[in-house]
Amino acid sequence: MSVQRSHLFNRLTGVHRPDCALVADGTPVIPVPGPDDLAPLLGSDATARYAAACRPIFEDLRRVVGQLAGLMILAQLTESSEVAGLAELESCRRRWAEADERIKALAFPEALAPHREQIVAAHAFSGLALGTFSALRSRGDNEANLDLISRQVRRAYAHLSAATAEKAGLAMVDLSHACCSCGR
Repeated sequence: MSVQRSHLFNRLTGVHRPDCALVADGTPVIPVPGPDDLAPLLGSDATARYAAACRPIFEDLRRVVGQLAGLMILAQLTESSEVAGLAELESCRRRWAEADERIKALAFPEALAPHREQIVAAHAFSGLALGTFSALRSRGDNEANLDLISRQVRRAYAHLSAATAEKAGLAMVDLSHACCSCGR
């Protein structure tokens, strides 16, 4: 990799570290209704319990998709496979695995099975993108893999968008201006 590209890569990856306060777990910036407030809003206690249990999964997947999009852009801009070794990608993998455990434990009313299917599909496609990052090679043409990551991230985003339910506090962000770590 040329010195100029190496400098660009290092500058872009240094925007946010994995331990950055902006990407650390915590309460959402926008207050969302609690489970007691959701029941009247959503029409039933079962739906409210599902929405409350689904919110951390949705938040994890939203962050994973945003990070994957940012890392993909970084890899494309720098024409570097070094993205596959970044701590941010490992942080993304951990968050994805946490979402996996929550999805497995998610109880849902039968009427909300289609919503859960969208969450499961978003998780699956983001997992495929994570796996494709491992296929990036330090020497060689990564264009096909980056195109595949792009398609997988777009599919994950589309499924997560389909699972948006603003009343339940499940809202998407616009990824067009997001950095790879915090969306700012």
